Amino acid sequence: MEVFAVFVVCHLVGDYLLQTEWQAINKRGGLGADPVARRALVGHVAMYTVAFVPALVWIGGQRSAATAVALGWLIAIPHLIQDDGRPVSAYLLHVKRTDTDVHSALFMSVDQSLHVLALFGTALLAAA
Repeated sequence: MEVFAVFVVCHLVGDYLLQTEWQAINKRGGLGADPVARRALVGHVAMYTVAFVPALVWIGGQRSAATAVALGWLIAIPHLIQDDGRPVSAYLLHVKRTDTDVHSALFMSVDQSLHVLALFGTALLAAA
């Protein structure tokens, strides 16, 4: 539970305090061909992952550096894929059968719920 709580705090710092408005506006579709979207997405995910460094150092001190590095990748990669925006839009369209506007409260709620689920799974692996 401690690891998950620390991961949530790191997530809030990375996703809200460190993300610039430019990144938030331009990151959608960043895994596609658009170089501006890619730069925004990769820049955001890099800063997001930096927010986890204190937690990963803590975990590395308790487990191993290799475990901390692996967890860092397990935090960064899902965030990269999800923040591209298309997976969340597909979920909203095909599962919830609703609007996929990235500026809607529903999009943001689903997006954040999926982030928390990914972090919970990563925290479970960290504690195993």
